[in-house]
Amino acid sequence: MARLLVSVSSHRSYVRSVRWSHALVLAWSMFSLFTGFEFNHLAHAETAPASPANNPTLNQAKRLIDADQPEEALTILRRFLATSPKPDLLDDTYLLLGAALHRAKQDGEALKFLRQLEAEFPNSEVADRGKLLQARVHAAMGNLDLAMPILTGLRNLSKDDRTKREALQLSGNFYAQKKDAARAIQAWLDEVALGTDDQAEDVRARIRELASETSDKKALEQIRDTFPRSFPGDVASLRLINLYISRGEEHQAIRQIQQFLVNFPTHQQAEKTSELLATLQAKLKSNQFFIAAVLPLSGKLASFANEVLSGIQLAVEVNRDKAGSASVGLIVKDFESDLGSFLDDFSELLNTDRPLAVIGPLLSKNLPAMAELAERAHIPLITPTATLPNVRRLGSYVFSTALTFQLQAKRIAAYAIKEQGFRRFCILHPDTAYGRELARLFAQEVRQHEGEVIAIESYKEGETDLSAQLKRMKEEDIKRYGLSMPIDQTKLTGKLTKLDKKILYTPGFDAIFIPGRAADAGIITAQLNFHDMKVPFLGANGWNSPDFARTADSSIDGAVFVDGFFVDSPTPVVHEFVERYKKRFQTNPTLFAMQGYDAAKVVIDAARTGASSGEAVQEHLLNQPDLSALTGPAAFGQDGTLNRPLFLIQIKRGRFVQVN
Repeated sequence: MARLLVSVSSHRSYVRSVRWSHALVLAWSMFSLFTGFEFNHLAHAETAPASPANNPTLNQAKRLIDADQPEEALTILRRFLATSPKPDLLDDTYLLLGAALHRAKQDGEALKFLRQLEAEFPNSEVADRGKLLQARVHAAMGNLDLAMPILTGLRNLSKDDRTKREALQLSGNFYAQKKDAARAIQAWLDEVALGTDDQAEDVRARIRELASETSDKKALEQIRDTFPRSFPGDVASLRLINLYISRGEEHQAIRQIQQFLVNFPTHQQAEKTSELLATLQAKLKSNQFFIAAVLPLSGKLASFANEVLSGIQLAVEVNRDKAGSASVGLIVKDFESDLGSFLDDFSELLNTDRPLAVIGPLLSKNLPAMAELAERAHIPLITPTATLPNVRRLGSYVFSTALTFQLQAKRIAAYAIKEQGFRRFCILHPDTAYGRELARLFAQEVRQHEGEVIAIESYKEGETDLSAQLKRMKEEDIKRYGLSMPIDQTKLTGKLTKLDKKILYTPGFDAIFIPGRAADAGIITAQLNFHDMKVPFLGANGWNSPDFARTADSSIDGAVFVDGFFVDSPTPVVHEFVERYKKRFQTNPTLFAMQGYDAAKVVIDAARTGASSGEAVQEHLLNQPDLSALTGPAAFGQDGTLNRPLFLIQIKRGRFVQVN
């Protein structure tokens, strides 16, 4: 294994970074609150020159604050303020009150005195100290966006270098809390020029710690590019190398190391980095074949992309552990937002590295451009998550292991009609693209199996009263098969009641399909039961929420939904996958992780059977009728989608239970 230059895992880095930022805030607010604090030395017109620094009450209050006894200080200061002190003592009094209240965690009250100091004594020698404290108080209250403008004003307008330095220090710390590493580091670098050599070294240590622990790849690249041959560009480069290796992006790590050695040939880490380069290059050369994962590993979709990548990595590692298996390595490419530059890099990857297949992208909108390049290079492109129907229309080298709407509709309809014998259905769906498409496809499947759809109604997500939709549904059903009979309550009770005209409704349909969110399904089913529509409920993978089964009432008990993955499946191969994944990544696998695993596994299996090129892998995927997917034998259909066994999951006494 290649030894990382900074041996800190991503999770541990995050935790340490957060703790470090919080510690700095606490330290600065608690112990350096009065660093350089000086009382106002103005002579009062009616007395001999006097300094509040010699005022025993204010000095005692300051000592108590420094001793972390803010309540005692507040008692003294409030009593002092009630004596109407001379004007030349008020600014110091307001500042001390703000400090004591902040230390006592009464930040709202602290702001009142600090704003009073700013309003009444704008030219006071302690005015800037009051503004610094205001920024700290806003930060303590969680209002960093209110603190930052105050600090910006001090950095630009204060004539005191010490104040500017402290404002820069706080700015950097607050940017770090906001996960804006680039701005934090720039603020701290500006701070260096205003301090002593010892202070500058402390700032550099702070920068090194932040840069070496951040996982924001774009921020690190910005720092590296801003300081390509000087500090902290070296720290950012080393951190990037670590990130690339931890993500399995060894190609990227090699390129970064080569650039680092050119820019920092005499760096103290140059020798170790050279050794790491040799190790990575040897490791890559030892692989006979490669799979490329091209995913948006940074940005808004990063969490989903990393789930897919984890599944791919696990498939590669499982293969590596099998004796006699083809040696398959992994190339990881971060899908950049700049499509033009990305396509140039993607084309180079296809034509230079010649992977057996590419797994990606996540989104349907990115498929066409990538599919065109993959088609030209004769390298299969397998999307693990894009739900675009019929991906094969984009080219003969395009495949999908995603759980599509079509697959869900087919499976839940087959269960209802073939396995349960249901013939008549109602559909109640959310007015979303997900809900509309699943409703359309389910209705299509029902009709193809000579079933009947009685009524289709929609609702807005989050809507709590569906009585209008249910009334219309009931009316449509009564026109065909539903029964509506009045009940004479006097015959049952022997006396007239308000219920003497109650209508007894018996549904004429066998089940109702509700392809919505788990958050809505429980509310909807309770209303269906209230309106006497007590029929079996069917759902889609939107129901697969960990808390749904536990929080839904008995109205949902017995309902069945379909999904592509069930983490609690008792199926041995799935259970083994879940346990291995948890051991490797310290979390449960998701549907996305499983779909990434399947995408890599079918390519690795092709290599094990002798496929040594993109063309051979494509032929294997097109013609093999029993590909080894995680959930069982599978095959790619004419539309390019992997048809594999899906899970039917029933809600039973507050738990999810696998039906099939």
